[in-house]
Amino acid sequence: MSDLTSLLRNALNDPATGWSLGAFGAIAEFIRDPDEPATLRDDGPELEARTARGGLRLRPTPAIRAVPYRTRSGSLAVALCLPRHVGAMNRRGVVTELGPDREAIAEADRDALLFDLGLGVFQTDVCVRSSDPVTIARLRAVAGTELLAPGNPLPPDLPALSPDRVFIGPFGRIEVSQPIPPPDGRSPEGPHTHVLPKLLAHNRTHAATVPIPDGWVPSLYLSPPAESFAAWEGLGH
Repeated sequence: MSDLTSLLRNALNDPATGWSLGAFGAIAEFIRDPDEPATLRDDGPELEARTARGGLRLRPTPAIRAVPYRTRSGSLAVALCLPRHVGAMNRRGVVTELGPDREAIAEADRDALLFDLGLGVFQTDVCVRSSDPVTIARLRAVAGTELLAPGNPLPPDLPALSPDRVFIGPFGRIEVSQPIPPPDGRSPEGPHTHVLPKLLAHNRTHAATVPIPDGWVPSLYLSPPAESFAAWEGLGH
């Protein structure tokens, strides 16, 4: 556990490390520039990094298994996994109001309302958060419905509303405060999210190309620089 926490701490302090949280078809990414102002916190069991564009919180647990691997393109990655029976989240199937986001990384966001989008992802609660009355009213109007059902009026308006996205896993969360691009637009540089209904329909916890051991589920990923990958490989063995 101490080795894992030490590696996570070093990775969080290194802006060259990218992070992602989610499942096949729904992913949030936290990335920061080398010169970007960031607030870092190492407070006992919690590790945090926050910028004006997004944030990441980790609560390391002894149950985590690190699985280092190389992608087909040659990129370096580490999947942080939990036993499947431990790694499940709420898997709500309809848009659900959850109340104030008391676990928000920034204190200023803890009175904003959190809504689970009801995507039914196994290991991630895919949520949005807002304190804007118009956005809250639009979300409440579709509460109890399936977001991706044909004719749901909310998805076409989400880019204009652009609530914060909050992806929550068993031992961490990623928050994204940047605008949601339109369907024909490009994701912004830095923290962003992808929700792809055609991929979600496969109901997979991860892509088939990711070498997750049987009985385990990936909860969070990091993309470390080459010089630190060997340490993750050592932990993985």
